[in-house]
Parts: sequence; structure tokens; C-alpha cells
Amino acid sequence: MSSMQEPLNIGLCRLDRLKMACAIKHIRSMSENGTTGYVVTPNVDHLQRLLSKNGASSLREIYQNAELSLCDSRVLELIIKLNGKKIPEIIAGSTLTEKLFNDDLHANDRIFLVGGTNATANKIRALYGDLNIEHHNPSMGFIYKDAEVKKLIDLVCLNNPTHVFLAVGSPQQEILARKLCQDRRFKGVALCIGASLLFLVGEEKRAPQWLQSLRLEWLYRMLQSPVRLGKRYLSNALAIPAIYWNIKNSLSGRRV
Repeated sequence: MSSMQEPLNIGLCRLDRLKMACAIKHIRSMSENGTTGYVVTPNVDHLQRLLSKNGASSLREIYQNAELSLCDSRVLELIIKLNGKKIPEIIAGSTLTEKLFNDDLHANDRIFLVGGTNATANKIRALYGDLNIEHHNPSMGFIYKDAEVKKLIDLVCLNNPTHVFLAVGSPQQEILARKLCQDRRFKGVALCIGASLLFLVGEEKRAPQWLQSLRLEWLYRMLQSPVRLGKRYLSNALAIPAIYWNIKNSLSGRRV
């Protein structure tokens, strides 16, 4: 990849050190060349999951095999900075999604949205009327239902998309991305984007820039949805010391 430093191995996953413009360019190149691959955006929540002993090895393999692995967390960026390394730019999944829809995707692209309500998908169609957009919202816990996963992959492949936006939460979206890219019929780019579709249509709001700069966007989001996000962010906070020492040991070359 042009304009890209050597990837940073932080033990739990790999982080590609590149800027937004380079990420957009690389995704465009993949879609135009029919290069199959998926994009992940690790943050502290993801790293907590990667630390877990319950299935973490298979999940780590999914992250390591991503075409792009982009730092989606100012807290994670700070941990890396405190250990003497730098990330050129934080590339949040919501910002990446917005940039793709506003500046890169065009009428010749075939877009498939996985996750989100029909109402959200229709809002996106209304906002981007020149784009070819298909949508399917799988059932809760679909990733553990082999028959439903197969039907979903069949449906995606039938539509032959250039870009698939996976908005079904982590780790479901990463597991699905890997399964989709292992299917020889799929010739597109799968992007694991979490709640980005909600930000795209304004159903959820990003924190003001000054709060983002203070690395407090998590607090802003938690105050918006305390019942849904409070427990998650508390769990993330408790995991930060272990994440810090895992990254410190990895970057210093010690065995983890």
C-alpha cells in the first residue's frame, strides 16, 4: 500500500498505519480490481474481546487476516503513543463510512447493507439516491445459526456487490466478513462498521470535536444510551490495564 508505514503488531491484533485518504484509495483499488478482502476497525472493546480466553485465538486470526486493520480508538492510540509508537491517523468506522458514501461511492458501485432496520436503509437510499443499495437485516444471534448464515452469504453473493457494509456488531460482523470472503463467489470488499449507519443518517450523534480531542467520545455515547452502553464501557475500562500491558510487552518484544 502506498503512503503506508510498516504495520504495527500490538500482540492482540495488527494495526495498519495509514491515513484516511490512503485507506479510501486502497478500498477503491480493491473494488475496482475485484480483490476480495475485509476491513476491521479495532478499538478497546474489540481488544477486550481479543484478550478473552473464550474463542480469542480464532478471533485474533480473523483480525490478523484482514486486508485493512484500522485504529478506531483515541484511547487505543494513546496507549500506543505512551509506548513510543504512533498511529498517523485515527480512522473511526463511522468516519470511514461517511467518507465512502459522501466522497467515493458512485452509481456503478453495488452496495449491500447487512444490519440496521429497513427504515434506516431507506433513509440511506433517500440521502444517496444515485447509489445502488440492497439491504438485509438478519435475526438476533444469526451468526450461531449455520443455515441463516449460509442463506445470508448466498443472498449477498447473488447481488454481486462491490462493497458490503456489515453493521451487526462485533464480533458477529468480523466472523461474517471472514466467512463471506472465504466464499469464492464473493468478489468485493466487506467493511465491519458497527453502528456507523446510524451515524450516517443522524439516528445517533458523534461527540463534539473538542470531546473527541479529549478522548471522551465514549462518555458522550454512554450518556446518550446509558442502559445499552454503560455496562460495556465499564467492562472496557476495567480491561484497559491488561490491554496496556499486553501492548507494552508486544511492542517491547517480550513474550505475552
